[in-house]
Amino acid sequence: MLLRRLGLQAAAAAFVEASGLPFATMFGDKSVLGEDHPSYIGLYAGRLMGEPVRAFVESCDAVVMIGAMLTDGNTAGHTVRLDPGKTITIDHHRTTVGSAVYRNVEMADILAQLSGRITKRAGRQPIAPEKLGPIVGGGEDPITADALYPRLAEFFQPDDVIMTDTGTSSLGLAFAQLPKGAEFHNQTLWASIGWATPAAFGAAIGAPDRRLILITGEGSHQMTAQEISQFGRHGLHPIVLVLNNSGYLSERLLCKDMALAYNDIAVWNYAELPHALGCQGWFNARVNSCGVLDDALKTAEQTDGAAYIEVITDAYEAPPMYQKLHENVKSFYNIH
Repeated sequence: MLLRRLGLQAAAAAFVEASGLPFATMFGDKSVLGEDHPSYIGLYAGRLMGEPVRAFVESCDAVVMIGAMLTDGNTAGHTVRLDPGKTITIDHHRTTVGSAVYRNVEMADILAQLSGRITKRAGRQPIAPEKLGPIVGGGEDPITADALYPRLAEFFQPDDVIMTDTGTSSLGLAFAQLPKGAEFHNQTLWASIGWATPAAFGAAIGAPDRRLILITGEGSHQMTAQEISQFGRHGLHPIVLVLNNSGYLSERLLCKDMALAYNDIAVWNYAELPHALGCQGWFNARVNSCGVLDDALKTAEQTDGAAYIEVITDAYEAPPMYQKLHENVKSFYNIH
């Protein structure tokens, strides 16, 4: 995660290439190094998903962590099991090797020295990255998680900037393998609900020549939806997908009783928001079947302006990674 903040992606990539070592990412670090890189083996999500990657990473003689942060989200609900005695952690201003801590050592300097001194490891990578399943459903079929997220993965193009919000809108795309140059941003660090909409505006201002895709849940969107007006004010052309599952599904999945009323939210007419907020000439759609979603994505891809698509799913339609997290949380409720 720190690599992107410090602008050291190229330095880390040089180390990976000089070493010939395989690399995995944690969820918050997704796409910091390109997922099209031949040394990429996939997402390390603890014991929630991706068993081949988990088994490989946790069985290695040594694991080098470069700028990864062991937050509750990045450790997949504290299911990561890394032996401290076999872990080398390269942080911003220090490096830790087992129990030894070397302070006042800069990450940039360490990476530069390693790239010049390491002996290259030969051989093919042990694992191929896991991908989302094939696109399923069509016509009047309802939009399930299995139908939605592979469609979104197929929709992504090289060099896209993809902003996702805390919850199912980001976790559903955890295993989407991104095309060359695409960036995937999420809020795994603080899990700030509503972060993605204003973050997408900032990204659009910062990179106006790149296609920007905002994917957010309607609960998160209600926190900061007024920022949509800024896109119109500045003449920006995002593609916005609001996943409407009638409430805070992420919070429901963390509760023993998923039907608790405090996870319900007010019903908005989301597809009408851009016009109400002063965004003129946007393509707006409200879709509740696979066929209509396909048509809307095609139109959004071809339009010269902005697009805003409200995607209707069942209230409990969660991607596999969140289902696993829910099962993990349920185990705590059963402890007496």
